[in-house]
Amino acid sequence: MDPCLRRDDNMKNQKKILLAAYLLNPGQRNYDVLKLDFKKLQKELKSTGLIELFEKVEVPLVSVLADMEKIGIKIDVKHLEKMSGEFEKDLKKLTKQIHKLAGEEFNIKSPLQLKKILFEKLAISARGVRKTFKTGALSTSARELVKLQGIHPIIKLIIKYRELQKLKSTYIDALPKLVDSKTGRVHTNFNQTVTATGRLSSSSPNLQNIPIRSEYGKEIRKAFVADRGKVFLAFDYSQIELRIVAHMADDKKMIEAFNAGADIHTRTAAEVWKVEPEKVTKNMRRAAKAINFGITYGMGARALAEAGGMSVQEAHEFIGRYFSLHQGIKNYIDETKALARSMGYVETMFGRRRYLLGITSMIPPERASAERMATNHPIQGTAADIIKMAMIKIHKDVKHPMLLQVHDELVFEVTKKDIKNATKQIKEIMENVVKLKVPILVDVSEGKNWGEV
Repeated sequence: MDPCLRRDDNMKNQKKILLAAYLLNPGQRNYDVLKLDFKKLQKELKSTGLIELFEKVEVPLVSVLADMEKIGIKIDVKHLEKMSGEFEKDLKKLTKQIHKLAGEEFNIKSPLQLKKILFEKLAISARGVRKTFKTGALSTSARELVKLQGIHPIIKLIIKYRELQKLKSTYIDALPKLVDSKTGRVHTNFNQTVTATGRLSSSSPNLQNIPIRSEYGKEIRKAFVADRGKVFLAFDYSQIELRIVAHMADDKKMIEAFNAGADIHTRTAAEVWKVEPEKVTKNMRRAAKAINFGITYGMGARALAEAGGMSVQEAHEFIGRYFSLHQGIKNYIDETKALARSMGYVETMFGRRRYLLGITSMIPPERASAERMATNHPIQGTAADIIKMAMIKIHKDVKHPMLLQVHDELVFEVTKKDIKNATKQIKEIMENVVKLKVPILVDVSEGKNWGEV
């Protein structure tokens, strides 16, 4: 949690000032609470319609997060030490392979040396690779290296080397140092006033960025373990942002699919390609999934082509067919952009604002970025509001300790005999904390460690 939210009772007013300032200007990074007047901020909250979000969500959430930080989570240090040794061996092996392909030894961590090896010595084509803003030199960032995959075998090895090195330094070697000697647990900081969308973030350690789908990420999550006689219960909102899209866009086809309990991606693929659902292939479903999740992030034909395994021309046609079927979503995107240009901000279902300074910019990339934020904020911000509301009610009504909140997931530690009761209570609250035009569903899993759930 933000440092000034963890002080004693005489700081309650400063907590409120910080939260009020954040709601009124979520894009700001530093708030000088000593120079702000709460009564003036309160007036602004009322005039902008943010007072209810402030009083019913952000302020009550402070005590929820404080308790979560206090409880912490147990870490299996031996598991991480074993992983550290294995990663070290893999990194040494990768280093030898990279040096062999390069024809010489060099510092793989040095962008300057790496640039010389890739673009000068190996003469790898830099077509499409961006230059750094500060120096104007070709970038060797992870995003740019991905563009070069397949051109030379060294690229794949460098990407893997960086992934292992980052995970090792950020989590595997860092987590044991963060274990509290008194509790034997890690006590992460949940940050309430950092993100522009209203999502919570965490630090020391940052639990939001542990890879979800990779085997490495799963192994790191296995280091977060339940106490003896207890298990972790994880509750994950199922496709919550898509359900919010369907509701806010009032898209008839998507609402119909969710209410029927259909596989939304298979249904989309079947509609776009005009085939029966049982004839939808894995590639067709993958493309439909990419566009369903990517459409409010401004996904274009090139990105869809890459994600869906199709040509750019096919992706253009796919997007056209998608919007002709989902006119509600098309209207939502167009109307939200127009509203953002007119008002200078967009809002979630519950009034959380995001101001967009670049929405009328004459610089195309800047304007396009603001438009993507405009269409995405109401969706992602609403999801953030919903899970916060659920956390507050759970904290009040459920006795089982809540340990973690990561995006759309809540993790609890319960005794084995309480699994059934806890599952019923928490699932009921999460699925009914708000009502949409489509059902809100929660997936539940259990395990002795976070990797298992």
